[in-house]
Amino acid sequence: MALSATQVPILKFIEWLTYKPSAAEIARGLVLEYFADLGATKSRLALLHEDDSLHYIGDYGWESTLAGTKQESAQWRSRTDEIAKIKISANHFGWNDEKTVCGAPIRECGTSQGSVVIIFDRPVADPEEVGMAIASFALTLGFYFCSTMAKPSAGSGQVRARLNENPGKTKELFSQRQLSILQGMVEGKTNHELATDLGFSVSTIRHETMRIYQILEVSDRREAAREALDRKIL
Repeated sequence: MALSATQVPILKFIEWLTYKPSAAEIARGLVLEYFADLGATKSRLALLHEDDSLHYIGDYGWESTLAGTKQESAQWRSRTDEIAKIKISANHFGWNDEKTVCGAPIRECGTSQGSVVIIFDRPVADPEEVGMAIASFALTLGFYFCSTMAKPSAGSGQVRARLNENPGKTKELFSQRQLSILQGMVEGKTNHELATDLGFSVSTIRHETMRIYQILEVSDRREAAREALDRKIL
């Protein structure tokens, strides 16, 4: 079966993500490569924290960048600009009235974890197809950020303090599921292997892996395994 016009750039985008570009590079690529022919001029990527604050992780084309800044829940939810006016549809994307600004949620395990927004210099001729393409990019970014970024939770500092103050009770900070996954990390198993062995979905394994990273304050599986062994968690 032939690939549609929207599927071809998605496959190219997925391949590019294997090189682990930064959020700034992704924002730039969306404008200058993947949506350039449609008149894209700006893009912005943001992730939600568990306390409902919004963390801007990358943008391109703006006079001043918001990348690296954070807005509290009340602040970003009270905005009235064109981006704030976008209403996400049942197809997981939304446009402003002029069809020049489109946004889509970045999701993890079906839950909105942020957003990607692209702004065009003219009304888009086929907003339905372009919106579906942007939603597909956002879905892909959800998997990407889930596997490369461990977002700090509101209570991560408290968890870390408990971990340092009670080294003998470190094991109690983890659920039995997380301990099983941590054991698999020590054994060098992949997410797919753990999903098969433990009877969970890959997305569940990925989500729990991120929680383990947050508790141990590490960024990858090797560091998590080393911490588990050093702290005698298993």
